[in-house]
Amino acid sequence: MSFSRKIERPRQINEVVLERLRDDIVNGVLQLGEKISEQQLAETYEVTKAPIRAAYGRLQSEGLVEIRPQSGTYVFRPTHEALRSLCELRIALELEAARLSMQRAPLRLRQLVTENYAQMLVALSREEHNTYQQLDTALHLIFFELADSPFLHDTYRARVSSAFAALRNRFAQARPHNEFSIREHQEIRDRVAAADLPGLQAILRRHVEHTEAYYDAFLAGV
Repeated sequence: MSFSRKIERPRQINEVVLERLRDDIVNGVLQLGEKISEQQLAETYEVTKAPIRAAYGRLQSEGLVEIRPQSGTYVFRPTHEALRSLCELRIALELEAARLSMQRAPLRLRQLVTENYAQMLVALSREEHNTYQQLDTALHLIFFELADSPFLHDTYRARVSSAFAALRNRFAQARPHNEFSIREHQEIRDRVAAADLPGLQAILRRHVEHTEAYYDAFLAGV
């Protein structure tokens, strides 16, 4: 006997709540530094407190929430020192991912980065800023997806990617920032196309350093 379709496993409520809460933080539904309560989220999501509590623990490990004893749980709002450390970790991981992806999948890397850059240009020309920010997040994940290094990929996604996506989305309407960003992404595309690893790593480092300075100035003013 053969079967044409497998039975899909129903998603656990903990998984659904975790994804929803992460998305609400990344997409700006919840503000940086905002206090969030189990009771209010349970009512909003129409669930019990147990999956909210489980999501808090996971998101704390991802750096998206801060649990303060005797005070409550807050959406992350990085200090200058925390932002610097986060950027240092991103540089270390991303430069290695760039090296591995260029070594292990150079043609696919060139294709995906070129396609992503073209889509970013279209989004910017149409002033689709949210789409632009999503493509920005996707571009940097390409290096990790093609690096063929699961631990490297998992570490980036767990400790870096969501936090930077949340910060990017706060600047979704900042056209000057996006116009500066697209010039750096053009150089990233060009260095990938030229198979120029030193040049690629240099622009990735500058890109993160410029991002750090921009975000640091923004956070100091809010």
